[in-house]
Amino acid sequence: MEANLAPIPFTFLPGQYATITSEIDGHKVRRSYTISSSPTQRDYIELTVKREQYGLESRHLHDHATTGDLLEVSAPAGRFFFTGKEAEGIVLMAGGVGITPMMSVLRYLTDKSYHNEIHLLYGVNAPCDLIFREECAYLARRHPNVHIVSVVSKPEGTDWSGPVGYMTAELITQCVPDIARRRIHLCGPPAMMEAVKAILLKLNVPPEQVKTEDFAPPRGGPVVDPAPPSAPAAPLEGATPLTVAPSASAAPGVTAPSAQASITFSKSNKTGQLAPDQSVLEAAEAIGVVIDFECRVGTCGRCKVPLSEGVVTMEVEDSLSAEEKASGIILACQAKSAQNLVVDA
Repeated sequence: MEANLAPIPFTFLPGQYATITSEIDGHKVRRSYTISSSPTQRDYIELTVKREQYGLESRHLHDHATTGDLLEVSAPAGRFFFTGKEAEGIVLMAGGVGITPMMSVLRYLTDKSYHNEIHLLYGVNAPCDLIFREECAYLARRHPNVHIVSVVSKPEGTDWSGPVGYMTAELITQCVPDIARRRIHLCGPPAMMEAVKAILLKLNVPPEQVKTEDFAPPRGGPVVDPAPPSAPAAPLEGATPLTVAPSASAAPGVTAPSAQASITFSKSNKTGQLAPDQSVLEAAEAIGVVIDFECRVGTCGRCKVPLSEGVVTMEVEDSLSAEEKASGIILACQAKSAQNLVVDA
């Protein structure tokens, strides 16, 4: 018997993410994935999920989710969006699975017959890593204002005839005239993003014109889940579209990284190991301590917790106020330490 499908019960902006909640081995697991479909499509959302070696949810979706399964999806969120009203034209720069929010923007703008210039620069390791390759080519053929350039760093043994290497200043200025006056959205692996931001600065692009979305998973955790990769793009093995409609055994275990410190969660009365490159959130998940979270990249602030003892470093702390930092509040998804910690969670 076929289910009665209805329009999705929410709206979203091109570039936002949705949060999927699954029950895996008796525990609720929640991960956020960028929506790659266009907001003009009202019958489904499409998520493009890379299967991560330590990705509890991504492995579950790839290995166990099937057509007809019911998934719990939270309302979309995030500030990395572009509707066409924010600037006259857009430059989308992506590495690896960082293409996913760009596809939502590209699909949306072409659906709306956006008349300003749209540039997409996309870097990957090998031609086989080019997600949406055929669709991007089709959209570029159909819309004269869409300009797409893909660059491959390791084309050996393939028939790739396009640009080879990385996103250099020369490539960017060749592909995008007057780059300094453009609105730019940048998403991909941390190393790629840092390199491109440095290049854009040298090309006199004002920092306020560059909007970024960090897809990097916290490094080293046993239950880390997606979002993309290192230098201009990591291999995209297993990246595949997942369509979530409005109606709609645990993943195999993995070995935790070596730990040099301990972490105690005082409210939960639990203690576990903490590796130097493992986040507080990952350490909590490993021993069953529940800390609320959403984005896992330090921007939403859902995982704020008080640090009672110890010192941590955080790569991203945008969602913390100066007062919160002074009072010892940390972002569990970003906080890492080589010392023993006590967290009030």
